[in-house]
Amino acid sequence: MVPQDPPTPVSHSLGQPKGPAIEESPESFFARFRAYAVEAHLFPEPWGSPVLEAMVQGQILYAFDRGAPPAPTGVVPVLLHGVVRRAKPLEGAAFLEREGASYRLGGRTTPLGEGFYLLQAPVPVVVYAEIPLPKEAEVLLWPPLMLFRE
Repeated sequence: MVPQDPPTPVSHSLGQPKGPAIEESPESFFARFRAYAVEAHLFPEPWGSPVLEAMVQGQILYAFDRGAPPAPTGVVPVLLHGVVRRAKPLEGAAFLEREGASYRLGGRTTPLGEGFYLLQAPVPVVVYAEIPLPKEAEVLLWPPLMLFRE
């Protein structure tokens, strides 16, 4: 019999959540942060894909659909949400860019309580951070960016 090493614990840096769940349900999350919803034009979803293409304030975004299927097309109110992977003070103007499967964005932050912030990038995004964010922050989000809708 060959001895085996014990399993290696997976660190939080690999995307494992630590702490409590940050939402009870997609419906309650949307209701909680409804004031920060924006209008988006949703394009037809590829059959069977949970990823939606949305145009929000002139920006094309790809986000994981957290609403009940099927997704509507056309203009609907949506709430964009992301979980902060890394953060630092913003140096320069507000921005939003895709980086692989992630989004990097920067702008003014407004604390919403319990680790949530409204990040006023070119597109407003409700973000969750395990550490306090500066008043103006640049963040890299864990994928995927999430889209909540009614």
